[in-house]
Amino acid sequence: MKSIINRIFIASALTFSLSACSDFLNKEPLSQGTEAIVFKTPEHFEQAAYYLYDLYGWDYNAMDRNLDISGLGSNGGGTAPESSGSWGGPYGQIRDCNILLEKAEEYAGDKNAISHAVGTAHFFRAWQYFKLLKTYGGVPIADHSLDLTDPTLQAPRNSRYEVANFIINDLKEAVKLLTKEKDIPDADKGKISKEAAQSFLARVALYEGTWEKYVPSIGYDLDGDGTNSGAGTAKPEGYPSVTELLTLAKTMSKDVITEAETGTFKLWNECDSLSYYYLFNIDDAEGNIPNFKGKGKATNKEFIIYRKYDFNIAKPNKNISHTVIVGLATSISQQFGESFLCRNGLPIRICYTGNMANAQNNPQFEGYKTFVGEYRNRDYRFISCTYIPDRTFWSSRVEDGRQLTATGKPYPDPVFPQNDEVYNPGDPAYSSSCGVFKPTLRNNSTASGYGSRKYLIEGANRPSNTESADYPNLRLAEVHCIYAEATCELNGGNISDEDLDFSINKNRARARVAPLTNALIANVWDAGYWDYEQNKTVCKKMNMLDEIRRERACELFGEGHRMDDLKRWGIAHINLVGQKLGHYVLGTAYETEKANSAQYFGEPCYYPEKYPLRYGIYEGTGKNDPDYGRSIANDPTTLNFIQRDYLTPLPLDQMRLNTNLKQNPGW
Repeated sequence: MKSIINRIFIASALTFSLSACSDFLNKEPLSQGTEAIVFKTPEHFEQAAYYLYDLYGWDYNAMDRNLDISGLGSNGGGTAPESSGSWGGPYGQIRDCNILLEKAEEYAGDKNAISHAVGTAHFFRAWQYFKLLKTYGGVPIADHSLDLTDPTLQAPRNSRYEVANFIINDLKEAVKLLTKEKDIPDADKGKISKEAAQSFLARVALYEGTWEKYVPSIGYDLDGDGTNSGAGTAKPEGYPSVTELLTLAKTMSKDVITEAETGTFKLWNECDSLSYYYLFNIDDAEGNIPNFKGKGKATNKEFIIYRKYDFNIAKPNKNISHTVIVGLATSISQQFGESFLCRNGLPIRICYTGNMANAQNNPQFEGYKTFVGEYRNRDYRFISCTYIPDRTFWSSRVEDGRQLTATGKPYPDPVFPQNDEVYNPGDPAYSSSCGVFKPTLRNNSTASGYGSRKYLIEGANRPSNTESADYPNLRLAEVHCIYAEATCELNGGNISDEDLDFSINKNRARARVAPLTNALIANVWDAGYWDYEQNKTVCKKMNMLDEIRRERACELFGEGHRMDDLKRWGIAHINLVGQKLGHYVLGTAYETEKANSAQYFGEPCYYPEKYPLRYGIYEGTGKNDPDYGRSIANDPTTLNFIQRDYLTPLPLDQMRLNTNLKQNPGW
């Protein structure tokens, strides 16, 4: 709570830091400097509300790195930190929300004139408490601004159920007060709208409903008794049941989708089959070409809550393109990559008997005999974001030499070696920035995944640290996922085709994947299903809940949801341990093809005698083992996530300041 004590509210600092070319993002700070002056007019409340915007921006650590779907390196363990901004930061913002709400109570003018500002304060107070809830579980609730003598500073933790209830009530109030998106002027787009509050309430309700449904089964008491450890189990009167939470998630998401169908929001589909990829790197100011269709930010109505950036007045100051190129943003592991469906809506390996001996490739899956076969006829969320071996790609980095300077081409023209049998140092491919060569396994490789170019800026006018694409915090596609999951959970794992068409089949249509229907998966087994509990590929009968979770993972990868999802489904301690496997190597093009790059020309693409894989090749029970011949992707002793890691330990300095705070169980 130290940050609450030290936070000083200075009215002259009420300037919104997220700027763009609109009235909303180009506000000037107030000229007067006391609270009494700041909150005399509706304009003062509006200006104070701008100061509350603390949305997630470009944070590489929040892009699902180091999880089962990207990097295979979540270690768990550790010790309680001395201090943490994830505690103090939210509480500082909560104090500012409380000040605005208190001043609104005192305001003698027209309450309707300040309703949007008040709704914004309720929204962001909920936003900050949800950060705390996901991180720590129960935390002390401060529903008013505090001074040094306030007993709240020495109060024990409220339970997670009390905090969740507080968040839900704040968001319900925000829904009542905030302006509908269609009524927000164009110059103010980016303001939190009624639909933003509804969407976020749907996210919160789904998170908490599934947490309370599944996490108790992990065999570990994360609540504690509130006296010796944890935040306890107290529930406020009228606290919603799991069914009521899931119903709330369904109702709120349904309202937003229904509103979207009037044209308020829509999936961005401006770049044909590559629309999903280009959605995340639209950056069109100052002549920069954001994509091969030249479609700019004004065409994007998919982002419901987002961090706005602008090349001239609000750059994120992050080296986004470089981070993506070197694989430190949204890398795709082998298991996750293989979970993307073929375009007929079925997995890459299927079975109709449940017996792995009868498994077969999906008719649309071309396998691993060539380097490009596995990319054919697949979900465009996968093939548009990965590095496909027979093509190159645009990049805003000057050193890559492939900046997009004109519309028309989704990829640069590739330059292939003229002769794979005889090396010719004068071949233009070896000096071209668009040279394309056969993949090789070299340099102590683990062959663990595919990499990903999601978020890669492509234009020619974005030097390092100036890339300025908006960052999505919550978009319409997620609302589709929330609706489908909540509906399926409420109906015992079942969902109608009509509800699927209303929700996630819209996402699949953009990805050029066949609609999910009950008939499609009836009596079909996924014979390429990676079972994290057994750490092997198994043959598992397809079901709707699995497919909705798959759809969510494929749609939202790299957007900071995966750890939350693994936790609330009660499987983080299963997915984030043990041995993982990478690419199939034996019996593939890696064994049959020879390198044609200048450095390795003529050598086998997989050359274990000279370049052994870091952890070797998995042989399992022999050649009939479905995982035989894959690379071993990791050292299993480095994956130590355990049940206590579902919650983060409280910072030690806060526990010294408030001795009534009890540490989370196990820490």
